Amino acid sequence: MEHAKKEHRSIINIGTSLMVVILIGLAFAVIAALTISSSHNNYNLSKKLADHTDEYYGASNEAYEKIAESNWADQEFQVDINDNQVLSVQVSGGEITKWQVENTGSWDADSTQPVLTILD
Repeated sequence: MEHAKKEHRSIINIGTSLMVVILIGLAFAVIAALTISSSHNNYNLSKKLADHTDEYYGASNEAYEKIAESNWADQEFQVDINDNQVLSVQVSGGEITKWQVENTGSWDADSTQPVLTILD
């Protein structure tokens, strides 16, 4: 009788261990998927930031060239940064008195979150 009880317990212990291993495996798979998704989003954000920085410094260099060509004469002008922003510059008395990024377009926040993407 005791021998039968021991065999029955070992089957339950194996089943419990197997369930724990499966749950741990699923947890690792979910963590891996979230990590890949997060790193992809961070890469896209970094790429956008690098592009924006390049656009700003390109406009900044163009503004400095205009100032240098005019020998720091009094002037006010704008340089396009991208479709939605301009760099407004004003030179007065041999000094830069205004150096400001201004938005020219409207901004609509994209608050949607893709939950499930199905490829066609």
